[in-house]
Amino acid sequence: MRTLILIFSLLILQPSLATEHVKKAEFLGGKVVDELPNWFKASFMDFSEDLEEAADEGKHVMIYFHQDGCPYCAKLVQDNFHDDDLVAKLKQDFDVIETNMWGDRELVDWQGNDYTEKEFSAKMKIQFTPTTLFLNSKGDILLRLNGYQSIDKMHATLDYISQKTYFNQSYASYLNSLKKDTSGTLNAHAIFEQGPHMLARNKTLPAQKYLAVFFEEPNCLECNDFYQQLMPLEETQKHLKQMQVVRFNTLSDEKLITPAGKRTTAKDWYNELNLTYKPAIVFFDKTGEEIIRRDAFFKAYHTHGIMTYVLSGEYKTQPNFQRYLEHKSDILREQGITVDLWK
Repeated sequence: MRTLILIFSLLILQPSLATEHVKKAEFLGGKVVDELPNWFKASFMDFSEDLEEAADEGKHVMIYFHQDGCPYCAKLVQDNFHDDDLVAKLKQDFDVIETNMWGDRELVDWQGNDYTEKEFSAKMKIQFTPTTLFLNSKGDILLRLNGYQSIDKMHATLDYISQKTYFNQSYASYLNSLKKDTSGTLNAHAIFEQGPHMLARNKTLPAQKYLAVFFEEPNCLECNDFYQQLMPLEETQKHLKQMQVVRFNTLSDEKLITPAGKRTTAKDWYNELNLTYKPAIVFFDKTGEEIIRRDAFFKAYHTHGIMTYVLSGEYKTQPNFQRYLEHKSDILREQGITVDLWK
């Protein structure tokens, strides 16, 4: 009898024991940067002192937010921060200070407030890494770049800041002035609603769907890549079909009404939103509030993560996209689905 009870108990426990030993699916694409460039400023993390020292040398401060395992941060360090011409500009005209998005080092901001790195990152609403902030001597943010930017784009950015073009020209206008060929058409796709675009929505008269606004331009290599690599994916189409999706040429004077009810043009709205990349996608909720933006180079996993962050409504309870994506990745792996950040 005791033998039978023992066998019966093992049979009952066996499934739970097996479940405990099930391994999560693989986590791929994460990249660790072994060492940051030695020409970064050795800061004591008192940003008031850093801004003063930079001003004395005729430089601007660039704060670089990163996190461990971030493949886009690794690309920035390995490619951009090892490009000789780009590094020469950075050394000459900028003091670059690194901040770990989840770090515990203590710092003092330019207003004299004490934070840890992660508290400061939350205050600055860092949603993506890498994020770079360019500051003037008073601590005013002259420009914010969310996500990885190409070497050519960073060259233009450093020129814009170091030459103080921001005094008389917006960043979007400056980049447009560098574009040699503004002719041509945007990539055709049936998912976009036809104009005129009257996008007004509010709490009294909410829309039925979330809104995804694409900003593009003709003869745009990054835009072409998006339509060749991401737009055809089944997951991309599935997510976008659940939203109201419109698209604007950022070089055009097409008239529209924004979600806030303002009359403007495509070119002016792109400028007013302080967008820095094409194609950019800005997501709005049903009452017209911006939720999040895809305003840099991202591959499929992060792009789809942004879309599910919106559609799931998780942004209402989890204000940090990185935390949301981490949680989503854990759930997928527990279900036996491989997660690849660089796919």
